[in-house]
Amino acid sequence: MSITTPPDVPEVAAIEAPAPFSAWFAVAILVGVTIFAFVDRQILAVVASPLKQSLGLTDLQLGAMQGLGLALFAAIASYPIAWLADRFDRRLILCIGIAVWSVATAACAFQTTFEGLLLATIGIAVGEAGLGPIIWAVIPDLFPGRQRATANLVYFLAAILGTALGLSISGATFGWLATHGATLPGLLGEMEPWRTTMLFVALPGPLFIALVALLKLKGSRAAAVASAEAFATRLADSGFIAYARRHFRTLACVFAAVAAYNIGIASTLVWLPTALPRILEIDPATVSLQLGMAIGPASLVGVGVSALCVRLWKGDRSVMAPRIAAIAFLIAAAPTTLLPFVTATWQALALIAVQFAASLAAASVLPSIIQDISPPHLRARNFGVMTIVALVPQGLSPLIIGALSEMFGGAHGLISAIAIVGAPAWLLAAVLIWLCQNGFRRTVAEVQSIHSISTEPQNAAS
Repeated sequence: MSITTPPDVPEVAAIEAPAPFSAWFAVAILVGVTIFAFVDRQILAVVASPLKQSLGLTDLQLGAMQGLGLALFAAIASYPIAWLADRFDRRLILCIGIAVWSVATAACAFQTTFEGLLLATIGIAVGEAGLGPIIWAVIPDLFPGRQRATANLVYFLAAILGTALGLSISGATFGWLATHGATLPGLLGEMEPWRTTMLFVALPGPLFIALVALLKLKGSRAAAVASAEAFATRLADSGFIAYARRHFRTLACVFAAVAAYNIGIASTLVWLPTALPRILEIDPATVSLQLGMAIGPASLVGVGVSALCVRLWKGDRSVMAPRIAAIAFLIAAAPTTLLPFVTATWQALALIAVQFAASLAAASVLPSIIQDISPPHLRARNFGVMTIVALVPQGLSPLIIGALSEMFGGAHGLISAIAIVGAPAWLLAAVLIWLCQNGFRRTVAEVQSIHSISTEPQNAAS
């Protein structure tokens, strides 16, 4: 069967009704949930130093806890949760996830052994595993046509800024409790600051569960059913496995690039708050605040440059996004390589700012790439696979860096390990995403051609 790319003119020329307020309200709530998740995820990196001293942990154990607990088990849970999200009310699945990771974060405060902490971080991982697949699967159903790109960009930018905000909130919370924690009443005043910090950052959970329950996401399920029926009329097998076989090259290159990207970004986010105090003699709370202040503006610059490239692009627009990503990944490798040579805080912050600007310029187009190659009835599962290939490297990367750090030894051992693991990962991501271009064209052509069938009855009715 020959499937050609449908012309772009009808889609561009179509008059789209503005997305309702409820759609943008949903995006705002989902951004808040994402920031909350980032705070609970990043808090382990912020309190790593006092936690290590309190429980007598090694760098290898810290790497296993932050990597294995927060990544590997999230990868295991992500696809089953995405499968559920394609079949049941996504609000319910998300609310359950928020409850699980909130309770698990609070449970970390009461652990006295490495094994107990590892189990608690596994709970955080499982709770957060469905967040990405659900949100990125919902946005195309809330926003039609061109508005989807705008909504993607708004959510992506807000979520990335939320990462910086989450890191700053985590650092500020820990810093305040380290100074004033003893004045808290009862048992809270007697606990170590890192333990009370874990309790405090878990408190917003019930609020976000109530807000998510108010969202209107019923259209997602209807779109998935229509897509499955349309694919069944054109293809003998409309399931995920058959789809993956038809487009193996596209999916393999895109997902492998996502994996390499996450090795690079995890190398920085997980270990840098621990590595910089060792070589620059500054406290972890200050490092976290400064990193957050550097990452925030860099995120704006990176996403802004990406948006400008999209607007001014003069070449083949069908492969514009993969080419933007490849160039940006290549740029991100340079500052990572230079990290072991910093001698002042400003130098480290400048390198991290450049790395984040480049990596986020690439990352800002990745969700649209996945949405473009995903039929609506398989969209959550594709993002579930993306979560797996992102989180497995996130789990292994801190573990490998922790082992290398112990092998190298010395104050610079950890930051050298970050560069040795991170820089090649950025280069690999650039190569892989560049190689996906031809396959990307073919996959998008099939999805657009058959998706137009599923929307014809709706367009006729309107």
